[in-house]
Amino acid sequence: MSDSSLQQRASRRRKSLLRGALMLNGASVVVTALLFVLLLSLVAPPMGLNAPGARMALWGRLALWPALLLFGMVVGVMAMRGRTQAFNPIEDPESRGQRVCQRVLANSVEQSAIFVPALAALVATLPQPSLGAAVVATGLFVLGRLLFWAGYLVHPFARAPGMAMTLTVNLIVLGWAVLLQLGGMQPG
Repeated sequence: MSDSSLQQRASRRRKSLLRGALMLNGASVVVTALLFVLLLSLVAPPMGLNAPGARMALWGRLALWPALLLFGMVVGVMAMRGRTQAFNPIEDPESRGQRVCQRVLANSVEQSAIFVPALAALVATLPQPSLGAAVVATGLFVLGRLLFWAGYLVHPFARAPGMAMTLTVNLIVLGWAVLLQLGGMQPG
């Protein structure tokens, strides 16, 4: 085979993989949105949270889960480093697993920096009957991050469902909080 035909074949394969990844992302966004709506109907809102302090206590309990997940990712990076000879992160060669865990941790810190404050804004302004949405969003956010991590360990394209789930949850929480702020809705 000539170099030209090999390049064309590689180009077609990349385009096919990209199309597949885009379709997987799109399906993941739709599934996450449907799952969010379904779970909203199943999760009862926490009661007695009209006072700002009580709402911030709820936010603190919910924010604990992304924090625990990040801590687990830090431990994962440490464990991967301990399993290999790459003790010096500057000079020692790192394994694929180490690089994956570090990238997952970095991306999860970035996603959490969006989610956690947006969740605080949502909890502070949601009407009482809708507070179950904060619980659902937190669960789906953590699930999305776990799917992202597991998928990334398999193959970079396999991280797509977790990333799409995280993005969808962040968009829902951030968008809903912004709408509540613009609409001037009061909690309760």
